[in-house]
Amino acid sequence: MDIIAHTASLKPDRKTLLKLKSNLDYTKIELDFRLTKDDELVWSHSPKINGEYISYTNYRSLGNVLTLEDVLEIFNHEKALIIELKGYPKNLENRYDILLKCLSSLYYYHNLIEVESFNERLIKSLLELQRKGELSFVQYGLIINLFKTFLFRKHFSQEYRNIQFIALSNELFEWPIVGGDYKIYREVFPHAREYAWSWDAVYKETEKRILNYITKGVDGIATSNPTLVKKLVK
Repeated sequence: MDIIAHTASLKPDRKTLLKLKSNLDYTKIELDFRLTKDDELVWSHSPKINGEYISYTNYRSLGNVLTLEDVLEIFNHEKALIIELKGYPKNLENRYDILLKCLSSLYYYHNLIEVESFNERLIKSLLELQRKGELSFVQYGLIINLFKTFLFRKHFSQEYRNIQFIALSNELFEWPIVGGDYKIYREVFPHAREYAWSWDAVYKETEKRILNYITKGVDGIATSNPTLVKKLVK
């Protein structure tokens, strides 16, 4: 089972990356990236850096930030990475030239790269690029939470059936109204890996919650407490 670093609450700087890199409990590192006005992907969970909206600001005007290329250089092929693309503008979803430009540094990273997003249209565009032979080494996945699962219950397009993994929020394993939805996605995507995650700013990573993920047979857990997860995984 993969133990995945959930980094949403961590400070996005070089020191943090070096700690993640040296932590042997993590098999994969999940990092959030946002696109700047001049088409650079920068590491940030928040839509703002230094009070400026990332999507409206050029990269060099944001100050001391880390780009995707910087992050790949620091990890130096030593960790498998999950790149989450956040806040991608709707009008750019089918701009394959921009997608290729901002992800081009992935070609030089010689370890597993997975790209995920809540934005199913963006993942659709990336899968289309893959069908064209671009970024064929990248594995793509959808992030699905309480709100998204109601959308996908109604309709799940054939265009997403080739995704390699899904990342499901803890509600889909716990809440009475949607607590069995993790089974639905196993039927829809029998070939795909299933990761479980909870937003640590809202939900505590209790032993009970982690054990529930393990009992239900997930392929990976995104966590900020890898020691606990490693202890519970048999």
